[in-house]
Amino acid sequence: MNYRLFFLTACTALAGCATTTRTVYDEPREEDRPVVAATDRYEPVPGRGPDVIDPLRAAAPPDQPEISAGKSPAADLDQLTPQSYVLVGNSRHARDDDDARRWIFDQGRAVGADKIRLYAPIDPASADALAAAYFVHVRLVFGASFRDLNAAERAAYPAGGVRLGDIVGASPASRANLRTGDLVTALDGRTVADRAAFQAMLKDKMGRTVALTVVRNGETIERKVQLGRTFAAQ
Repeated sequence: MNYRLFFLTACTALAGCATTTRTVYDEPREEDRPVVAATDRYEPVPGRGPDVIDPLRAAAPPDQPEISAGKSPAADLDQLTPQSYVLVGNSRHARDDDDARRWIFDQGRAVGADKIRLYAPIDPASADALAAAYFVHVRLVFGASFRDLNAAERAAYPAGGVRLGDIVGASPASRANLRTGDLVTALDGRTVADRAAFQAMLKDKMGRTVALTVVRNGETIERKVQLGRTFAAQ
């Protein structure tokens, strides 16, 4: 079965761990280590090995990765990507027991995962009983949500722009003193036509310092933003 298809058909929760937010294991004795089955397989995402990921981490790898039941692979990507988590690998298992979960926990620590999401496949023909996705938290590129202008705003600013929404703390946007409601009209002197154009500009300037032209309470100001680096959602 194609593994990507398998992940897209994963179930929304796992029995017995739906409310789990963090699973902590004591360091096991050698005789207590889980039996590793041949079907315990970890598949890294190409191009997201430690040599690429480690310099981009938001913080050092945790001692205990957070493990919880996933909604679905697609839904979790949609939720975690805007929070600047990137998928670094997946694993699949022919069993769903304590040994498999210990294996997943150990693999998460080995790759320095911050979050692990667990899935039980719904395909009855699948030989897999359990799957996991491993995420690492990286530095935010911008750290604020933004939207296209509405009709009234476009009438006032026909050249375009984007309106900022929530500002994430300790992000490039917050460090630049950007605020919810700010209207961004230009980046490095280039007009921001709409949300898609602003996204493309941010992606093109990742890791650099940019100048944003901002309208706040009717006053035009400029803010310097040191953009971070991250990956696309897929």
